Amino acid sequence: MTRALLCTYVYLIICAYIIERKMANLAIIGAGIGGCLAAYFARNYLPSVKVTIYDSQNRIGGRILTYNASGTSIELGAAFFVGFNRTLLGTINAERLKIAPVEGRKDFAVWNGSEVVFRSNKQSFATIFSLFAKYQLSLARTFLLLRKVRGQVAKLYREELKNPADIGELFESVGLGKWHRMSFLEELIKRGVSQAFIDEVVNPITRDIYSQNADLGGFAGLSALIGVYSGPTYSLAEGNSSLTAYLANVSKAAVKLGQKVDRIEKTSKGTYRLYTMDGEAVFDSVIVATPLELANIEFDGLSMHGWTPQPYQAVYKQVIRGIFDPNYFGLKKSADPPAIVLTTKDADPITNFSIQKASNGESLVTISSPKPLNSNVFNGVFKNGGVTVLEHCWKAAYPVFKPITKLPSTRIDKRLMYVNAVEPSVSSMETSALSALNAVRLLAKEY
Repeated sequence: MTRALLCTYVYLIICAYIIERKMANLAIIGAGIGGCLAAYFARNYLPSVKVTIYDSQNRIGGRILTYNASGTSIELGAAFFVGFNRTLLGTINAERLKIAPVEGRKDFAVWNGSEVVFRSNKQSFATIFSLFAKYQLSLARTFLLLRKVRGQVAKLYREELKNPADIGELFESVGLGKWHRMSFLEELIKRGVSQAFIDEVVNPITRDIYSQNADLGGFAGLSALIGVYSGPTYSLAEGNSSLTAYLANVSKAAVKLGQKVDRIEKTSKGTYRLYTMDGEAVFDSVIVATPLELANIEFDGLSMHGWTPQPYQAVYKQVIRGIFDPNYFGLKKSADPPAIVLTTKDADPITNFSIQKASNGESLVTISSPKPLNSNVFNGVFKNGGVTVLEHCWKAAYPVFKPITKLPSTRIDKRLMYVNAVEPSVSSMETSALSALNAVRLLAKEY
């Protein structure tokens, strides 16, 4: 071994020892996609650190939940990701996890409460041609806007890789900050997008996040459209819930479910003492990977300046099984029903229907709404009345995405990071993944 190589080897050992001594324990609050990915990235960037994940719920997954009904997987939470989602897809590929295309995303219809106003073709090119024939320049202008934003997102990935910084600073550095400061619909109208295109295409796509918000923030709306027009969509072959469980396992983290963190106290030594119903524990660093609005954590000895609570909106899911009747949507009896039926505001309060074939000629229909639905609403959807299989309520599915001036800081304290700082602007599996990576890399940068 040469002298130079020996010196390098000794240097690396010393660095590893210093990091291990300075940050031996890391607590992650939240076992959703952000928290589980933070644990996974910590294993790669801080391999000697012991990780503990806390979650107030009794399951891993957060706002990802896969329900299996008679061999059919139904995503009740985060449903898909796209090839453009570099952080998430890069992790999945690195771990050689199996993914499956979500073919149904291409097969959709738009329903106004009485008739279908647009029906896609299973061939993407044919769908785009039909949209262009009907909406012409509005489609072209929207595509040009999405192309610009996609370029800025690609630049965001490069900037974060080159020099991790506060997520808000990264957004500003690549030009994305301006989008969450403006109204989504006002921006489209300013660019000459027709009201018909907004009502019959844009709003149905963004209805899940737009249904209770008349002034949708720009980046939230643009991200929803990018998710639709970014090529193939995917989910985990075994259901998206399998991803969070897998990440928690391979990170070798100690997972403490049903353990709500009530208080975080900064000690005189610069460490952090976490209090739960079962006691207390001290950690060198902490990553909060759940919305502060929902976590109800008391901070002692820490300043929370710059953080403004955001309101959240509920989403109700109801899964019904029965023999689907296409006449309900004004489709011909012989028509093959679309996999997804998006709705206009005339179909309030339902925001979309997801239709999956089951067995014995029956279908499983998942209906989404921002409020509880009366069973009379479903009269006519099924020839035999249908049977409710499952009802689930996300009490806080998404923030109410209003235009905001500035994102909260990723860094609450020197070694206390906040993954959900990006969420007032946009919320998705990919933004959680990128924010988790960024939070871990900011901690690693400290050493």
